[in-house]
Amino acid sequence: MNYLLDTNHWSYIQRRHPAVLSHLQTLSNDAVLYMPVIAQAELLAGVELTVAGRRKDELRRLYEHVVGESAQILPVDSRVAEQFAATFARLHRAGRPIETNDIWIAAIAAVHDCIVVSNDAHFRSIEGLRVEDWTS
Repeated sequence: MNYLLDTNHWSYIQRRHPAVLSHLQTLSNDAVLYMPVIAQAELLAGVELTVAGRRKDELRRLYEHVVGESAQILPVDSRVAEQFAATFARLHRAGRPIETNDIWIAAIAAVHDCIVVSNDAHFRSIEGLRVEDWTS
């Protein structure tokens, strides 16, 4: 199985959320965890917004540990852009727009046949997208 973890679940891993860590231990050996480049940017933005000092250094180390140890980064390419456009239009026509970054994450997941791991309920409104929440 391929899992694309949303920013919130990478944050839960950094903060050692018990349910998320427990779920990680139950994954099969062939499970692959991916980080969408969007989540990478959001996590880095969180580090950059932190005032310089010990906390910022700690967040930077946690980020580097999680990305270096656990994540393979999936980028945006032309196939993802096409999927983004189709999903964006479908959601807007249905009157159910969601945050742009989350549409990018959904598009990356669709193109790479990944299950989105997030506790953001709006991912479930995207037709055909497989979603899991490891926090419960």
